[in-house]
Amino acid sequence: MNFKQKPLFFVDIETTGPKSTSDSILEIAVLKTVDNVVVDKFETLLDPKRSIPYFIQNFTGIKPAMVVGMPSFAEIARDLYEFLADGVFVAHNVSFDYNFLRNEFAKAGINWQMPRLCTVKLSRKMFPLERKHNLDSVIERIGVKIENRHRALDDCQVLVELMQHLQDNHCPIELDKQLQSLLSN
Repeated sequence: MNFKQKPLFFVDIETTGPKSTSDSILEIAVLKTVDNVVVDKFETLLDPKRSIPYFIQNFTGIKPAMVVGMPSFAEIARDLYEFLADGVFVAHNVSFDYNFLRNEFAKAGINWQMPRLCTVKLSRKMFPLERKHNLDSVIERIGVKIENRHRALDDCQVLVELMQHLQDNHCPIELDKQLQSLLSN
């Protein structure tokens, strides 16, 4: 598959914990890009239908009162499924976000899959001399200003800016080669 022929969906989620099989999504943001221009977005807090651990509240800034009255994942599943149609799922540590969404879609009775691109792996390929590739290191490396770290929309925006930085500062042939090699189904 040629990634240039499909929109890229930059995704970030915040969750009640690290386990996609037992924790829940608190917040999701998706920025749809075509030629690295944001053309649409999907963003919402979600009612996780469980308590939010204190550590997660401090980490994300998402308090229980913020999710009261918000939809559950099942309530937004069909709209999100349609929004994500026909593109490439891009996330930092893609397996985390992808596995959470895949499990949540399955609970809602939706069989979902997309081609994926991991920006951690992309960072390693494009910055091979750098030791760290977590999102904080990427933010520092490319000089992005971020207001709300560990909130889904702001973290998504960092990924869009990373892609723009790579397009502006690296050989397009090498970047295309690395993107194609990292694309997984």
